[in-house]
Amino acid sequence: MSTALFNAAPRKSLVTHVEDEIRAALIEGRLEPGTRLVTKDLADSLGMSITPVREALVRFAASGVLTAEPAQSFRVPTMTVAQYFEIAEIRKAVEGLAAYNAAQQIGADEIAEMQVLLKKYLVAKAAKDQHLALTLNKEFRFVLYSAARMPTLLGVIEMLWLKAGPGFNYLFPEAQTGSGDHQNYNGLMQALQQKQAAAARTAIEHAIDDGARIVIEALKRREEQPMAVK
Repeated sequence: MSTALFNAAPRKSLVTHVEDEIRAALIEGRLEPGTRLVTKDLADSLGMSITPVREALVRFAASGVLTAEPAQSFRVPTMTVAQYFEIAEIRKAVEGLAAYNAAQQIGADEIAEMQVLLKKYLVAKAAKDQHLALTLNKEFRFVLYSAARMPTLLGVIEMLWLKAGPGFNYLFPEAQTGSGDHQNYNGLMQALQQKQAAAARTAIEHAIDDGARIVIEALKRREEQPMAVK
């Protein structure tokens, strides 16, 4: 496991810091399905004792985001085609709802922020910088979802991304040459600028469908040839 995935702890709750780091790595797709997280190794990379790291990992395991294994280790779960399809369908419903509501009340400053993030995302994607592209995509989408002004819905979306996020690794390199994101996101930005709620929902649903199609194809290949244990 690369220690560059995580940042050293600032002056705040150590457990909270570990949770924040793991949450970001999962949502941004920086931890692949099947990745093994060893408590001691993670503690060393974060420059802290084992206790707060173990507590944070146990919390994620309790919510089903990680699975606990012997020898003080945890693993990012692998996912079947059926499981990913189910999550994608739920995401379309809740993220579509967020986009619908955001389109009616998003501010000009938020639209401007999304435009900047979209430009950076497309540049990172074209440069084949997978981790940066995934991070920028997440930031772009969550500016939109936050604009819905529905904190409970935002929490549901975050939990779904925690579960689906590791699968985002499969979007690369398959999606590098595709134009689906560009078309979907251009349509989304136009809908937001014109406050067309239904069109914003449709754009997000299409974006989820396009991404899920790539991930599911990758999962099918891996089901035929099981992934090696890391």
